[in-house]
Amino acid sequence: MVNAAQLAVFEMGGDGFELLPRDTKGTPAGAVQAAREALASGASLIIGPLFAGDVAAVKNVIKPSGVSMLALSTDVSLAENGAYVMGFAPTPQVKRVISFAISRGLRHFAAIAPTGPYGNLVMAAFEDAVREAGGVIVATESPATVAALTAHKTEIEAVFVPFGGEALRAIAGQLAAAGFEKERVRLIGTGLWDEPALAKGQPLLEGGWFAAPEVASREKFMNTYQTTYGQPAPRLATLAFDATALAVVLARHGLRYDNATLTSPSGFAGIDGVFRLMNTGQIERELAVIEITETETRTIDPAPTAFAR
Repeated sequence: MVNAAQLAVFEMGGDGFELLPRDTKGTPAGAVQAAREALASGASLIIGPLFAGDVAAVKNVIKPSGVSMLALSTDVSLAENGAYVMGFAPTPQVKRVISFAISRGLRHFAAIAPTGPYGNLVMAAFEDAVREAGGVIVATESPATVAALTAHKTEIEAVFVPFGGEALRAIAGQLAAAGFEKERVRLIGTGLWDEPALAKGQPLLEGGWFAAPEVASREKFMNTYQTTYGQPAPRLATLAFDATALAVVLARHGLRYDNATLTSPSGFAGIDGVFRLMNTGQIERELAVIEITETETRTIDPAPTAFAR
């Protein structure tokens, strides 16, 4: 993450901007110590930390100081005014792909629901998105009861499967074994689907849709990172780059890192597309809709390049 931040300073021409890296040691206590050291050194903005437990601990340190934080976590429950969460929240992904699916004429949905906090979050977003767009939820099952969807097979036009990796592939295999065919049902998901060769050996995943940031600019960043540092960039490195680039641009224009500036309604452009920070501390992103093929992914509905409102 430090490499990505340093790359942003270099590419954005951060003259007069000083990056002060601090090691969190991967623990809440280490993150607190790093934050205190940064504040003592005169930091006017905290970028990071990454892990949810570290973010929660650091919030208590920075709150009395009035210094804002651009946390790199995806845990939106940590967001609040002054503590902005830059990560890829699942709710906008769900709303984007459901809205697109309904715009393409799909109305009748089923879902395979995960358990735990993530499952509760994405299923609430799914139910809201389908209802708001005028769709119908025909059935909801768990990974253990996928076969029960066969009772509704003639009604279901799309199945929401908010899983990734081998769990997703296993569910796709179960659906195929239950008689679902890609010519008659569309699988849709979240950014957990954003991995190479996901559909290999699982034909039902071919043609599936999910919402995520545009691929092209991220690939350019990944190539630059590889060339500069001689190693692949972690997926979340783009968050560190975008947060640092934002800080550099504001500093260049003599702007403060206060709530009014950071929550500009017009937002900011980043590697992962345009985004804007909300007064709640959450982030709003414009996302593309991506389709899976047997060997790769392709954008079928590009992300808007500016916010409409």
